[in-house]
Amino acid sequence: MRTSTTPLRATDIRERNEKIVLRHIRNSQEQGLSQSEVVQKTGLKAPTVFRIYSRLETLGLIEPLLAKGEAGEKLERKGRRPAAYRIRPQALYMIGLDFWAESLTLGIFDLCGDSVLSENLSLDSDIDAEAVCDLIANTITSAIKRLKIRREKILGVGVGAPGQVNVKTREISFYSRIKGMTNFPIATKLEAALKLPVTLNNNCAVLALSEFRYTIRQTDKSLFMFILRAGVNGAFINADSIFTTARATTIETGHITIKVDGPVCPCGAKGCLEKMLTELDQNESQHGGWLFSDLVRDNLPEESSTPQAGKTLDQAAEYLSAALRTVMRLYNPHQVLFIAESAALARSLSRRVQKLCVDYASHFDAEQPYIYAHAYNPVMAQRGAAELVLDVFLNQ
Repeated sequence: MRTSTTPLRATDIRERNEKIVLRHIRNSQEQGLSQSEVVQKTGLKAPTVFRIYSRLETLGLIEPLLAKGEAGEKLERKGRRPAAYRIRPQALYMIGLDFWAESLTLGIFDLCGDSVLSENLSLDSDIDAEAVCDLIANTITSAIKRLKIRREKILGVGVGAPGQVNVKTREISFYSRIKGMTNFPIATKLEAALKLPVTLNNNCAVLALSEFRYTIRQTDKSLFMFILRAGVNGAFINADSIFTTARATTIETGHITIKVDGPVCPCGAKGCLEKMLTELDQNESQHGGWLFSDLVRDNLPEESSTPQAGKTLDQAAEYLSAALRTVMRLYNPHQVLFIAESAALARSLSRRVQKLCVDYASHFDAEQPYIYAHAYNPVMAQRGAAELVLDVFLNQ
């Protein structure tokens, strides 16, 4: 790792500038970006940008966008506008996957971020960590063969893993729902099996990153996201990056203490948010499905729910609002997103939580975050994991 006192070599500066220009061109999407526009956006000198464009085109990473009237014969006129360039989609590929105790979702994306493959697999209830790792490796290998993608065109694999993740050691620190997932070096094992670089983070975090970049699209804002699956977790996105602790671990919102003398959680503590919520939804927690999925469905009005369902959601909202107040003290996010199996359930919970936060606001809550809700989208999760790979590539 380069230290701050190590001087940058000319090649390092050149590569860094190339990645900066490449990111700007990619962010322009289909509109493309001209050399003069890159000069304005980056402050790089025009000759430097010209050389970078030439090199990126030679490498096959970018291609020109012809202006109207330029197809076929070139217009013979002075002062013709400089051609815009866009990313060449098939130049490189990223693989992203998200898994938890119930299922695995895998996607392959081109360099523009467009999905070229999406798969969803169910996991056996008795599957262990080694078997999950083997399944992931075999599924990725099969997908690459079917698409006939050359290995050298794959930037790497991004993995959104369940439980607490250590992004420095690249291990799953603890996940109680799959046997053997304690200090499990999944990234190292997958690299050995696939012969591809692997980047690891928490599955909630990669989904939050994707929602932040592709739904919110406001890099000057921050986002805290809760996801309710068999359990609950949260992630914080700030300055377009996933927040991790000083020990390089992902945050564990599901294990915020809600009731100090509450039931014992699988993590060993008492009264954790996740334990309190799963206690409310005994049917779902027994077979591991999505929390509260049978209480509110997209094709039914919320008013059709039973009184008992309403009471359950009210209690769940009390627990979630208590956790959110802690989150607001720690991170003060601009926006909060709730994700559940259905959009209707997510909206129902988010409305209840928002009302409680307003009704019981303190002097610290003068600025309430905007709270909204989405259904879980596997492609968004895949894309967020693939973005891990892209970020490593563009920041090397």
